[in-house]
Amino acid sequence: MPANVLFIGLDAGSAALIHRFAAEGAMPTFSKLEREGVLCRLDSPLRTLPGAIWPEINTGISSGRTGEFYHPGQIRTGESRIRPLTEGDADPERYFWVKASRAGRRVAAIDLPQTALAPGLNGIQLCEWGLHDRNFRAASHPPSLLEEIRALYGDHPIQGRACDTRASQDGRQALLDGLLWGCRAKSDMLVDLIDREQWDLFACVFGETHCGGHQLWHLLDKSHPDHPADAPQELRDALKRLYSAIDEGMGRLIGKAGPGATVVVLSSHGMGPYVGGPQLLPEVLSRLGMASVRDTPARRRLRTLHDKARYLPYGVKRLLRKATGIGALRRAQAGIGALLDPFQSPGTRAGALKNNRCGAIRLNLKGREPFGSVAPGAEANALLAELCAELMALTLPGTNTTIIDSIVGADDVFGPDHHPDVPDLMIRFRSDIGRIEACQSPRVGLVAVPINSPGYPRTGDHVPNTRLWAAGPGIEAGCRLPDGNVTDIAPTILDLLGVPGGDVDGRPLPLQGSRPPDAA
Repeated sequence: MPANVLFIGLDAGSAALIHRFAAEGAMPTFSKLEREGVLCRLDSPLRTLPGAIWPEINTGISSGRTGEFYHPGQIRTGESRIRPLTEGDADPERYFWVKASRAGRRVAAIDLPQTALAPGLNGIQLCEWGLHDRNFRAASHPPSLLEEIRALYGDHPIQGRACDTRASQDGRQALLDGLLWGCRAKSDMLVDLIDREQWDLFACVFGETHCGGHQLWHLLDKSHPDHPADAPQELRDALKRLYSAIDEGMGRLIGKAGPGATVVVLSSHGMGPYVGGPQLLPEVLSRLGMASVRDTPARRRLRTLHDKARYLPYGVKRLLRKATGIGALRRAQAGIGALLDPFQSPGTRAGALKNNRCGAIRLNLKGREPFGSVAPGAEANALLAELCAELMALTLPGTNTTIIDSIVGADDVFGPDHHPDVPDLMIRFRSDIGRIEACQSPRVGLVAVPINSPGYPRTGDHVPNTRLWAAGPGIEAGCRLPDGNVTDIAPTILDLLGVPGGDVDGRPLPLQGSRPPDAA
């Protein structure tokens, strides 16, 4: 039996689409999982810190303790510039496969999102070969593995967030072709790797569902304002074809794992229409007198250039460095970033942070920020209350329809001893009123900022819809587990391997269900 425990993730896979396509016969592997295994709904940080979901899956530790919530750029306490998280910010010893390795288990970890290499692993690890989020670098343990993968399969044709450049119909056809190629190549790679030796744990993730969901959602969703009714059927079926290709690869992989393997499959954060809202916050804060600079269209264009430069392929960056001199590109990016960072000035009282589908606000707190202007205690509490009141007063222009569903503070979510890097306020925008591209209030006036920009054209975005399927020896078929949390995944896998979870926030899921499944 090539694997004792097989973990398969669908990055940003939609549980709703999986159930739909399985019912239509397009995903027979999932249909079999639903018949022979158990299903579990999982809560996640999608309502507070969406970008923390994979770190929480990988470690079983809440982002309230790690402070990791937006790898492309966030504030680290004591620093004033928003910057990407680096490999040095990560702690691989927290990953569940590394804990298993340290306990003597033989492990393989292939393309787990937002992870760094662990030294001395008892097994193999491949990072960022075929993922949407490429925050660190493509690398492997041993180093020869990446060289071998590139020799056999080349590089994945869709390089991370390059999917955001495929906005035209022709571009989306090329995107679909590249993602389907990636699914097939990764399936072949995984089948080859799992068949090489006996693994205690084989963990892998398909990233194509993430890119596909962001760029192809409107082709399937007839209610979407950008749905092209005249698009070729091949494109309208794009997501179905993509999910079906992954299902086929999963079937091959599960077959190789053998009948005695315990199979755990996860759809991490789902997909739905991209409605926006957070893009309004920088200008709203400026109108409220919280920011030192206005969020002008020119500044937004500069931010787009800065973001696009950050995600240039490694080869392009290397050529630019050679052409402009060592370090010049990095210094240029840092200079632009300094112009955009609200926490570079003591004139800022509160700044907006990127936080995926949710808004986030951080106070420029004295003693915490280098240029702090707000005193902790009464002044900070009064400012937070003022911000909450003003944000909840925002409505769609010309209506009394509020645009914000809820606002929560870091203390409310994580307790008073939370990591200082997490935002002070997290804002959840409504998803039931269509696109949110403008707002108004008596104090703010009218603010209008489109959800898409030339460097960020999307039609799909994440929704709280995380599911886990499990099947194997001792797991009762056809039941639904009690609801859990994504922090339960790491301790569950370690429990299956007989390895203690250690200092985690989750708990092992009881893989013996007791309730019949219901509608998902």
